[in-house]
Formats: sequence, C-alpha cells, structure tokens
Amino acid sequence: MYLPSVSVILVCRNEEKTIENVLNSLIHQTKKPDEIIVVDGQSTDNTVSIIEKLAEKINNIKIITNEKKYTPYGLNIGIKNSKGDFIFIAGSHTEFDKKYVEYCVEFLMEHPEVSAVGGVSLATPVNAKSCIQKSMALSYSSPFGTASRHRYQVKEPQEVDTVAYACYRREVFDKVGYFNEKLLRNQDIEFNYRMRKKGLKIYLLPITNHYYVPNGLEDFIKKNFSNGFWNYITLKISPYGISLRHFIPLIFVVYLLCLFLVLVLSKYFVFNIILAFPFFLYLLLDTLFSLKYAIKEKNILLLFCSFFIFLLLHISYGLGTFWSIINSIRFTRSEKA
Repeated sequence: MYLPSVSVILVCRNEEKTIENVLNSLIHQTKKPDEIIVVDGQSTDNTVSIIEKLAEKINNIKIITNEKKYTPYGLNIGIKNSKGDFIFIAGSHTEFDKKYVEYCVEFLMEHPEVSAVGGVSLATPVNAKSCIQKSMALSYSSPFGTASRHRYQVKEPQEVDTVAYACYRREVFDKVGYFNEKLLRNQDIEFNYRMRKKGLKIYLLPITNHYYVPNGLEDFIKKNFSNGFWNYITLKISPYGISLRHFIPLIFVVYLLCLFLVLVLSKYFVFNIILAFPFFLYLLLDTLFSLKYAIKEKNILLLFCSFFIFLLLHISYGLGTFWSIINSIRFTRSEKA
C-alpha cells in the first residue's frame, strides 16, 4: 500500500518556552512526519539550541534560517524546501494531538474532493493555576469571545472558510501559489480565500490541538491589537479574503467612542439611555458567559477575571483595526501632499 509522505513546516522566532513541547508533539505522532522543517526567524533566545539538541537525536528535523524573520517568508521558504505529498503547517505555540497527522492524511486520502483540513485549536493556559491565563483561554474558546469555528469543539467534519494548522495537498500550492508575503498576519486566511476562489474545499476535523495563550496581559493586548491591525491591511490587499466577523470588534470600539461623546455632549437623558442600551446588553452577555465559566470551573474569581478579559479582548482587537485605518488615511494624505 502506498503511504504518502508528509512534510511539517514550523515557523518560529524566540519560542524557547514552548518549542520543545511543540516539537515533541510532532515527533511522537502515530503517523510520523517524513520531515520536520523548522524555519527560524533569527531567534535571539535559546530556541535554536533547543531545536539543535532535538535534531541530534531525531534525524528528520531540519533547521533553516529565515533571513527576513517574518512568518509568511518562513512559510514559503519551508514549503519550497519540502518534499512531502502533504504539507502540514504547524504552529510554535501549539501541542498537537498524537493522531493529528494520521487523521488529516487519512481524511484527505479518503476524500479526494477536499484539498485541506485542520483541527480544533483549543486555547490552553501555560500556567493552569493563573486565573488571568484561564480567562484568556476561555475568551478565545468562547463564541462570545471569538467567532472562528476552529476555536470550538466539533462533533463531525464540516466544510469551513479557513482552518488553523492546515494540512494541504502539495498540488494546492501549484494551483493557488504561496502565502502573501505582504501580510505579516492573516496570510493563512487570505491563502485559504484564494483556495475557495479556485473551488478547493477546506474541512474542519473533530480533533483537538492545544494552543497556548499569551503569558501575560501585555502580550495578550499586543497579540489582539496586532491581529486587529492586520485585518484592515488584509481587506485592502484582498477585499473578499477576510470575513465581516473580523470587523465586529471595530464596530464595537467605534460605538463606544460615539457613546462616550454623546454622553458627554448630550443633555437628553432618554436618548442617552436608548443609545447606551447595546452596551448594557454587552455587559449582560459578558456577565452571563463569565458566570457560566466560573460555575463550571467552581472558581468565583473567574467571574471577575473573565468579565475583564472579554472586554479587553474586544477593545484591544477593535482598537488595532481602528488604528490601522487611521494610519492608512494619514499615509494616503501624506502621499498626496
């Protein structure tokens, strides 16, 4: 029986805290990858030395330096240097289920009409005792926190618009091209849009990987702000390559700014109450979801932490998109001047 070869592409930079666990989860797959290509973006911590120690023991690990540092360059370098029939894009913050590669390959072989598959990315705290990190994980895995289906558990395979940590057929890159190097974020979303435009199908599978959330509030804010920032840039480069759901936090932030101005300037109490109603509804939903998780985890502190984290997630993400638009307007005006 013909067994297809699998190349894993893992792009990283300064990931000394998670890289060993991630690589071990790839090394010990039930369907062992034929090669694990680690593309390092010139790490300044111990990331490379950790990889090199593992590579001395495991002969299918290869290290390539990404001179341009950023993710899309690294992905394209890895793909162009790979040999597998299937290309699996891994992540440096995620531990993969030991049957992940096997399940992805088997599904693609049994369903020739499908071109790419991925699993659920369940947000997981690095420190299970930290209430803040638990709340971050809950916010990423909640329909109130994010609208991405690959963040939640599913019971059966389903067609979706995008997946995280996809396993692609090699010929996809011949048909679609490579990742857009102008997009430092969202390059996978835009790539998957080009796939769908070509009529290629993407499926989400009921298998769970564990994505580690940021270490602290500063990293959490930076990550969400950056994600939001690149949404508008993605929209400009590929108008149909990103969904409306990615701009809901922007709408929320603009609404809050307008609400603040009206409350300061308007003297009409009834009008102010009506305008503030959506915000009261948001606070109610925030409270209910936070309370649900606090009861489930039997931890009253989660009620307050989650309430704060949900709000922080939506505002930091929305502000990122808002700032991206402001920067774009300023840049356009400076070009015309």
